[in-house]
Amino acid sequence: MLTQEQLQQYQDKGFIIFENLFSTEEMDRVRTIIDGLDEESERRLSEAGKSFNNIPNQINFTSGLNFIRPELQQFTADDRFVEITTSILGPDIRLYWDQSVYKRPEAKRDFPWHQDNGYAPIEPMHYVTCWLALEDATLENGCIWIQEGSHHKGLVAHVKTDIGWLCYYGDVEGTPVPLKKGSMVAFHSLLFHRSTPNRSNDTRKAYVIQYAVEGSTDPRTGAEYKNGPIISQDGKAVYERFQSKEEV
Repeated sequence: MLTQEQLQQYQDKGFIIFENLFSTEEMDRVRTIIDGLDEESERRLSEAGKSFNNIPNQINFTSGLNFIRPELQQFTADDRFVEITTSILGPDIRLYWDQSVYKRPEAKRDFPWHQDNGYAPIEPMHYVTCWLALEDATLENGCIWIQEGSHHKGLVAHVKTDIGWLCYYGDVEGTPVPLKKGSMVAFHSLLFHRSTPNRSNDTRKAYVIQYAVEGSTDPRTGAEYKNGPIISQDGKAVYERFQSKEEV
């Protein structure tokens, strides 16, 4: 699936865009499931009030979806993800993290520049973030922006703000990454990225799926990350059935 040119771009610039990776029908099935999970998550958020970067009626992150719905765990083990991640990271891959990100029309502020590694330490440091558009992600509704090649800076210091961790204060505007429904950008976990306000009348909907080398650990404790199933061993897909959090 990945050409040498794509792999070289990932190495040099830190990202690859996959146009129309999934069909409209596939996205409709996945989005319908996630819509229900987001609705319930948003209800709890509205009752509890703001929680760090989760803001009622603005932006909502709902994590660990693969443990809630078997269909989503099976989706995250799709051969397309296996081919992409093994081409970049190597033969043995585990789902590291998955979350929906729903940015509503009321979201008036940028989600700040950050590296995904800024949210939790991991060893080895490099993992792959797959940002999948469940509906069109546009300049108007708050698509992500990236700083090409910024992953070469390594892990930089992050400052906690009221809307998320921040790693860059400068004037570089970055490059927008609008995506059609079913298209995806895969990027290095150290790549600087942000999203802009949603100025449309619709919710920007994304499914963010992250993959790491099997056996990756939290360097603070030495514990292995097991937030999802193993999807590849020796470069071959191995996922066979739904695994609960306890089984993983």
